[in-house]
Amino acid sequence: MDIVSYSKAAKVEREVREARDSYMTLDNRMEALSIGNVASVKLKSELPTKGDNGRVYMVQKDIGNQNEPTLYTYDGLAYVKAGGDRLSNHTENGAIILNGTKTVVYTHPDTHDADMLTDGNIRVVMTREERIKLSNIEPSANHYIHPDIHSADMIVDGKDHVSMTREERSKLRSIDSWEVYSDLVDYADVFTYFAFDEQGRIIRQVVTDNYTEQSVREPVWTLPPSTDDYAENDSLMVIPVGEVYRFDGKAFVQLPGLLDVIYQYDTEGRMVAKSITAMGTTPMQTKFSYIYDSLGNRIAVKKYQG
Repeated sequence: MDIVSYSKAAKVEREVREARDSYMTLDNRMEALSIGNVASVKLKSELPTKGDNGRVYMVQKDIGNQNEPTLYTYDGLAYVKAGGDRLSNHTENGAIILNGTKTVVYTHPDTHDADMLTDGNIRVVMTREERIKLSNIEPSANHYIHPDIHSADMIVDGKDHVSMTREERSKLRSIDSWEVYSDLVDYADVFTYFAFDEQGRIIRQVVTDNYTEQSVREPVWTLPPSTDDYAENDSLMVIPVGEVYRFDGKAFVQLPGLLDVIYQYDTEGRMVAKSITAMGTTPMQTKFSYIYDSLGNRIAVKKYQG
């Protein structure tokens, strides 16, 4: 069968049986079996005396073809077996060129049962149960209820805000607070100097006042050997030792710092100690010692007065 698929042939056979039981005349039977322009009979002797031009006739058991299903067309004078070089494709869907004549072998119906549809890659078929479920959803409904709490693991970093890991929280908790001396400093009237080592780490920090109406010079590494080029009340910091000086018009006078902070690091660049000296009537020094685990996480802070 080089035109009609096995599935269509099976459908034709089923209709043959139904037609044989329901219709008495051959003409009525052929009309009931018509699929597009394809008609089916059991034996070749049952073919109409004169066939229709452009119509395909299938003989289910052709004695001349070893009782195999065989296709014929009518050329106006006789039935001609369809096959081989007598059959070619036609550009129109559902049509072929058979014995030189355009023949429509299948015409798609205007409507058909939705049960024959199957799901595709993009669109799918709706069942009756799904239609009922969809019809019961009110317009613009949102049945999602956000939980009162959920794990922070589902939060991802945004452009401006980020989430915190347990390791970051542990590290943040271990950082000592500056509240131990914040009440000693009026930050609106102070100046802070930083001293850095070769790796860019802060090794000394001095917070001092008396700068409100003074001209502040850049930090220097050693106290200038001469007061030349310095105007009265010019101030400077000798950063290696964290000392602040002011030129009083005659000499450099050391100023007391409100805070003097010294940082210490180990060979791997981790801060292991910090000493904060708050200047007052009696200098008060607070020391911090930091302890790390084998992974480099700070796990303890020791604070004591010294």
